[in-house]
Amino acid sequence: MMKNSYRKFTMIGILIVSLTLLSLVKASACSTFMLHKGDKLIFGHNLNEGDIGVPGIVFINKRGVFKMGRSLNEMMNKEVTKPSKLSWISRYGSVTFNNFGKDLPDGGMNEAGFYIWEMNEDADYPIGDSLQRLSQMGWMQFLLDNCSTLDEAIKMTEKIEIDGWGWHYFLADASGNCAALAFVDGKMKINRDKNMPVKGLFNTSYNREMEVAKYYENFGGQYKVELDNPNVPRFVKTDFLIKTYDPSENIVDYGFYMLDKIKVFDVAEWSIVFDPIKKQVYFRTRINPAIKHFSLNDVDFSAKAGPCLIHNMDIEKGGEVLALMHPYTAKEMSEFLNYMGTLIPHSFFEMGGLSFEQVVDNFSNHSLRASLAENQFFKGHWETHPEDPKEGALIINIETEQDAVFGQVTSSDGSIYKIDHLYMINQNMYLTFLTKKGKMIELQGVFESGNLNAKVYDSENFQGSFVFNKKE
Repeated sequence: MMKNSYRKFTMIGILIVSLTLLSLVKASACSTFMLHKGDKLIFGHNLNEGDIGVPGIVFINKRGVFKMGRSLNEMMNKEVTKPSKLSWISRYGSVTFNNFGKDLPDGGMNEAGFYIWEMNEDADYPIGDSLQRLSQMGWMQFLLDNCSTLDEAIKMTEKIEIDGWGWHYFLADASGNCAALAFVDGKMKINRDKNMPVKGLFNTSYNREMEVAKYYENFGGQYKVELDNPNVPRFVKTDFLIKTYDPSENIVDYGFYMLDKIKVFDVAEWSIVFDPIKKQVYFRTRINPAIKHFSLNDVDFSAKAGPCLIHNMDIEKGGEVLALMHPYTAKEMSEFLNYMGTLIPHSFFEMGGLSFEQVVDNFSNHSLRASLAENQFFKGHWETHPEDPKEGALIINIETEQDAVFGQVTSSDGSIYKIDHLYMINQNMYLTFLTKKGKMIELQGVFESGNLNAKVYDSENFQGSFVFNKKE
C-alpha cells in the first residue's frame, strides 16, 4: 500500500511539475551535455521552460558541514512514511543551482569536479527496507557532498531509496567519465562508456534517443542535421556539435554556442557551463543574459570560514560575481519560496495535505535540525588508551559551530594536530591530519554503543586499533 501511495504521489508530482511548475502550458525541455577533447572538458546545462522566468539561486555549499537527510514525503506530506535516517558530514564543497531550498539542487558541481543534473522523465525508483531514504534533490546534494568520481556516485546510489518526482540524471566527473541514470521497474539503469556514444541527456530515455538518432546523417540515416531546425532532436544536434568542435576554439564560448543551438522555445531560462579542469562556473538567465562567472579556486570551502553563500541568479550585470555572494538564511529562502508561490499554483505545494505555508516552512528550515546540539552525537572529547598502555592516550576533540564541524587530535606525546579532512556517513567517520614531519595519518572510525571504534593508518601501514570513549 505504501508503494502504491508513493507512486500515486509521484505521478501527481510529475503531472504538476511538468504541466504547471515548469511551463504552465508546455512540457519542460532541459538539456545537459559533456564536451571533452584532449585536455579540455566542460559540462553544460539548459533549463528551458517556455519563458515564464523560472527563478533560481546559486549556492556555494561548504565542506565539513553536518547534514540530516529528509525525504520529499517528510517535507510535503501530512502523513509521513519512512522518514530519512541518513546523516553525514560533507567531504566536498560544491556550487549548485536551486529553487526549492538549501541542499535541494536542480544540479551542480563539487570542488573535485563531480557533476550531476536532472531532467524530467518517468521514473520508478527502487524501494527497500535496507535502503536509506532521501528526496531526489537531497540525494543529488548527498552525492555532491561525498563523491569525487562517477564510480563512487553509482556505488552510493545503490544504497539510496530516492523519494520524489520523475527525473533521470546525467552524472560526470573531472576525468571525463559520464553516465545517464534512469530508474525503470524499480531498478537503476545505467548508460555509460560504449553504451553512451553521445555524451548528453534530455527529456527522453537514452535508448529511445538512440533509436531515433539512426535516421539522421551523423548516425548513418538520410535526414540532415540542421542546427537551426527545432524539429531535429537535441540529442542528434549535440552529437554533431561535439564531433565538430575544434579544440583551438575557446571551449566555454563553444559551450554556450552549443546551449544556444540545442535550446527549446526561444531563449533558455538558465544556461550554465562548468569547467571542472580550471574550476570555473559560468551562467546566464533569460531575464539577464549577460554571462556571470566565478572561480572555485577563489572560494574558501571550509565550513569554519563561514556559512553557505548564495545569490539570486538574475544578477543584472555580467562578469565576476563572487564578491556579491552573501550568507544563506532560512528567512531569505522563505521569501524566495513565497515568490515561487506566485508563479506556481498552491495546489502543487498542498498535494500532500499540508498548507502552502507549512511546506514553505519545511523547505526553508529542514537543514536547521543539524545545528541542534542534541543531534550532533559525534561532538565532544573522545579519549582512549591504545592496546599497549605504555604508549599513553590519544584524544580527538570534535567541535561544532552551528552545523560546521572541525577538530584536533592530541597524540600520546602531547602534540596537537589540526584535523584536515573530517567527513562522515551515518556512524562511519573518517579524518586525516599531518604529523610534524608531514606524514599523513588517517583514522577510520565507527560510532557504536557510545564509543568510537577506530583503526589508524599512515600512508603506507596499519598503525593499530583503538576504542575512544566520550569524556563529559
